[in-house]
Amino acid sequence: RDAKPEFTDPETGEVLDLKAWARRYAARFEIATALQARRPDVFVPRPGESPKRHIRCVNEGEHTQAGADAATFVVNASQGSHGSFVYHCRHGHCDGQDRLRFLRQLLEQEWLRPADLTDPAFLAQEGPAAASDAEGRSPKKVWLKIGSDAEIAGRVAADLAHRFGKVVQDDGEFWRHNGLHWEAIPSEALWQAVFAYDGALFETPAGELSNVRLSKGRVESVLTCMQPLLRHRRFFAEAAAGINCASGFITFAQDGVPSLVPHSPDHRQRHVLAGHWPRDFSTEVRKASLLHRLLDGCFKDDKDKRAKTDLLGEVAGIAAVGQGARIIEPKALICVGKQAENGKSQVLAAVRSLLPKSAISAISPAQFADRTFVCHLVGKLLNAPDELAGTDAIASETFKQIITGEPIMARDVYRSAFEFEPSAQHVFATNNLPSFKGGMDRGVRRRLMVLTFTRVIPREERLERIGARIGEEEPDLLLDWAVRGASRVIAAQAFTTPDSSAEALKDWMYSSDPVLAWLESEEVEYAINNYVPESKVGVAHDKFVRWATDEGFGRDRLPAVNGFSQRVEAAGKGVTKKRTNEGARFVGLGCKGAGTASTFSGRQ
Repeated sequence: RDAKPEFTDPETGEVLDLKAWARRYAARFEIATALQARRPDVFVPRPGESPKRHIRCVNEGEHTQAGADAATFVVNASQGSHGSFVYHCRHGHCDGQDRLRFLRQLLEQEWLRPADLTDPAFLAQEGPAAASDAEGRSPKKVWLKIGSDAEIAGRVAADLAHRFGKVVQDDGEFWRHNGLHWEAIPSEALWQAVFAYDGALFETPAGELSNVRLSKGRVESVLTCMQPLLRHRRFFAEAAAGINCASGFITFAQDGVPSLVPHSPDHRQRHVLAGHWPRDFSTEVRKASLLHRLLDGCFKDDKDKRAKTDLLGEVAGIAAVGQGARIIEPKALICVGKQAENGKSQVLAAVRSLLPKSAISAISPAQFADRTFVCHLVGKLLNAPDELAGTDAIASETFKQIITGEPIMARDVYRSAFEFEPSAQHVFATNNLPSFKGGMDRGVRRRLMVLTFTRVIPREERLERIGARIGEEEPDLLLDWAVRGASRVIAAQAFTTPDSSAEALKDWMYSSDPVLAWLESEEVEYAINNYVPESKVGVAHDKFVRWATDEGFGRDRLPAVNGFSQRVEAAGKGVTKKRTNEGARFVGLGCKGAGTASTFSGRQ
């Protein structure tokens, strides 16, 4: 440790006493903000790192192995819990060193300039009179006018803005921008901001002096009163379309061409991907990558291999863009493979590894109807549970609502209900495709893509944790793959559809919905040219039940006559229904061998 750490300016010869500087400015120095402005290239973004900002160590020349890792981080004075800026490195040659030594090295290596240490742009403002200390206590008496919860809420909102800059309330949380992305202000920080007013003085209407006595109920009341003051409806629903990565924000033109711009709060992004872009990769590098090994191993023997790998890249790209529910035809991807060791779990892990953990949820469609589960989709880019149980039925209307990003009510446990618009791309893996409550209508079918995994990967080709390793070891290549995929979807306004996927969806549709399967069977006929068959609804239902039972569908899955009638009309076969003196009849559908009537229109 240096007894008196000093820095001598090589240009002016002026000696800067860093200890004297620290006594005056350390509690306000925004080191991460300064480095972001002067040397953005030294940052090594890590998932969920805020308020810690990981960087290359300025002392890495003394490390056993130099290079970017997760061992070094800095924290702004306004964001830490120590009341001062932080520089910390866990490497053996750095551990235990005084932060002022690192600060001197930052100056010596010109990562920062001496003037930066006192630049108002890199110093947090001195706290307001109502600001709390590190323990949440008010350092001096605070005066209020009337001492109401609403008044305290207004003061707390001003304090938060003073500390964090712009603060917005949306999707049930209070948010601030940390220089790279928006993040939810922790509840502990919100409560401490309210605690600053415990004991605040005010005069009662009778002219007597009183003080605020906070309780759990009053703190919650203050935070509730603060919501409309900072509320910004659809703040994140109207976020810019693009990928927020370590290099900046990747935007896409209407023709899908990507370009890079600096990070900005106006992009309204809640996550940052670890990868850097753009990067040039040779064909040799791509073919030698773990990503190529995984995709090639899964689809090596498939005729539509290229279309399958393109589809996966497009799904990953649209998830990263945050437009999973906002493209023209939003769809959920169902990865299905009946045999073990087919690679679908590793593909799911690779797609997850593209994104920070804060951007991922794992909610099964069977849980979509439960509002306490749905709240975990707020702000997520990807929803990807490990498995999708084959016996779990999907609530069709709720499924469509979430896949298409329609406003939905959610409620976290012990918190008030709120409305949000889901934006996640959904990817599910399953061995057996699930059934749908109420049948698989056209609205559900339009929201589904099926990707089949039919190859069992030989033992000698398998690599443990290959999916997660792709994100850890090849983040830039993985990001480039996703950017290319997003470009294709944005340009075509549609996902690639492999031939095998279209066939698999058709098979699933008929096996999942007995009504649709019956309508595709040889038991029914439809209008042809001028021939328009008719049949009694009751007779058609009896024929359907008999056929479905013979085909092995369980009786509990067969709808009653009213539900049957509605699903026939909704199937898109051009069948309508009319009422006659003899009861309801289908027009445009006939049951073979069931006394089907027919009408003819026009000349024969």
